[in-house]
Amino acid sequence: MALKKPHLSNFVLGFCSLIYFWMLIKIILLKNGFTNQGYKINFILFDFINQYYDHGLSQTLLINILGNIALFIPLSIILLNYFKSLTYSNVIFTNFITSLSFELIQLATGWGVFDVDDIFLNTLGGIIGLVIYHLITHKKRSKLPSAIFLVSFGMIGYLSLHEFYPVLLPSFIL
Repeated sequence: MALKKPHLSNFVLGFCSLIYFWMLIKIILLKNGFTNQGYKINFILFDFINQYYDHGLSQTLLINILGNIALFIPLSIILLNYFKSLTYSNVIFTNFITSLSFELIQLATGWGVFDVDDIFLNTLGGIIGLVIYHLITHKKRSKLPSAIFLVSFGMIGYLSLHEFYPVLLPSFIL
């Protein structure tokens, strides 16, 4: 029996997945290094809407909302490529649990702000990722469209971080 030859799309998808998880940890947990920033908590769901009404749409608020959504779009695509048996409900639940885990780590360590809005927005990003996965694969189980999407999405994310928050980029990627 002959071994299957690995496709370039499998390598690209695997490489993109590793970079994605490293960037997720860097952006969410290590944005300030291992420095404890104090324990900040937001238990008010949709507080970002209150911030909008109180102060208008600032660049910081917009980056926070769009960034939290965008951060979890690739997770759904990666999960569906690696675990074909996952249902959409399982993927949404995994996005929710992953986001909750990051928020609880921030709460326990003080490396960020525990924010229920982040959990909501991250989960929404996961749902958007499901829709994108469905559209780009269009009932085909090829990994090539997903790999191309993740590379494109990663380049856009890199350029955005480089422009607005270059300190979040690992030094070896700058």
